[in-house]
Amino acid sequence: MITITDIPQKEINYFRKKILNWGNDNFSSFPWRKTKNRWHALVAEIMLQRTNAEQVVPVYKSFCSKYNKPEDLLEDGDTEIFKNLGLMWREDRIKKLAKILSDIEIPENKGSLLKLPAVGDYVASAYRSLHLGLRDVIIDSNIVRIFGRYFGFKTDEETRRKKWLFELAERITPEKKFKEFNYAMVDFTRTICKPRPLCRQCIILKNCNFKNR
Repeated sequence: MITITDIPQKEINYFRKKILNWGNDNFSSFPWRKTKNRWHALVAEIMLQRTNAEQVVPVYKSFCSKYNKPEDLLEDGDTEIFKNLGLMWREDRIKKLAKILSDIEIPENKGSLLKLPAVGDYVASAYRSLHLGLRDVIIDSNIVRIFGRYFGFKTDEETRRKKWLFELAERITPEKKFKEFNYAMVDFTRTICKPRPLCRQCIILKNCNFKNR
């Protein structure tokens, strides 16, 4: 198996540039990507866990129209909206989150975010990098999949928790265009480098280890 130090910087640069360029041409304009409402942005990232973005769109729009702030959710009590997404654990945790955020501002510090209900490492990182303009790396099963395929290492359910994978993501994520890069990675792994990849449409296929498997 490769080590992170084995990967040449030129390969890191190539991957980053290609993904950024693809993202510039293929940005998906989902409604939560335009919001200035931090409450809506945080809830959107929670909704997106283990759920297709297209499925989230109508639920997110309905949520935003009813709950402009955490207090609105607490006052309403109607939870039918969450049933359309499945994973009903989110309902209880988002209610708990609303209760906490009715008294405090949503924190920007990652450690403080991780103390909130329904906010794990991915949600905290996505919220910070995509909505606050703070550099953070995002890692989920899709990111693990593309890294494993491209750089040629085996992956399993524990890979995303490995320190070396975080170090790889750190090397690849740009210092300045991190938001654009993270959105591009989300979109590319959702539409091209899927579980059943569309390799003929892949802009990094030339250097990808997956094509030789």
